Amino acid sequence: MPSFEIIHPGLMTSIQDFGRKGLAYYAIPNSGVMDQNAAKIALLLLHKKEDSPLIECTSIAPQIKFNGATRISLTGADFNWQINGRAVSLNQVLQIQKGDVLKGQSAKEKLRGYIAFSGDLILHKIYQSYSTYTNAKLGGFDGRLLKKGDEIEWIEKIGFEKVIPIKKGPEFDFLSDKAKVELTSNSYVIGADSNRMGIRLKGEKLESSSYQLENSAPVLPGFIQLPPSGLPIIILQDGQTTGGYPRIAYVPQDQLSNLNQVPIGVGIKFEFC
Repeated sequence: MPSFEIIHPGLMTSIQDFGRKGLAYYAIPNSGVMDQNAAKIALLLLHKKEDSPLIECTSIAPQIKFNGATRISLTGADFNWQINGRAVSLNQVLQIQKGDVLKGQSAKEKLRGYIAFSGDLILHKIYQSYSTYTNAKLGGFDGRLLKKGDEIEWIEKIGFEKVIPIKKGPEFDFLSDKAKVELTSNSYVIGADSNRMGIRLKGEKLESSSYQLENSAPVLPGFIQLPPSGLPIIILQDGQTTGGYPRIAYVPQDQLSNLNQVPIGVGIKFEFC
């Protein structure tokens, strides 16, 4: 799975998007990017939606090492950005190769800048937003500013997603109403820790009324279980025969061969038969 690592965090570097709406009654502020214009430009350059997360930098730039190829854009304040020691310009798409290091200095004239990514950062929305609100430890990366050693994975779009037909499982109704919709609207990627026992998916968490059955129940290849992580696991040919996680759905037997040919790192979407 491609990722980037924070080598040096800079000052007040955080994950943001365009914030949370309609929660003032609960004393939860909007949060979100401080310069919406610069953030929009960063996302538009990469044809990303406005609800996509990006990095906000303040005053002093972070240093970031990439362990996978991707594309990025840099907007807002000029931090004298460099990739592998070579100066790069703002407001354009930059190609990143595995091993590249992005770093900058202190901001010139303006205060805040933005780093957007062509891939989808694997983070979790809190109240429908990725924005970091540090006072309540909400959103972003563990609800805090980024620090040295933080590593964030992403799903790089490769032009297609494999559609996998599914049917409702015995515990489908354990899912919240929101999760029932998200099961087929979310995109997932085949995780690197997948094997003959099962496929572990990376993506958005699903909400369930329970992540544990009272008693173990039979499972077969194709069953989709939902563990406490909220990320589905698909049982495969060498998988266990019983399990204690809710069986929210299953892949029909005649579709398992297609699923088992999807490479690690490729995106999939579920679709009810």
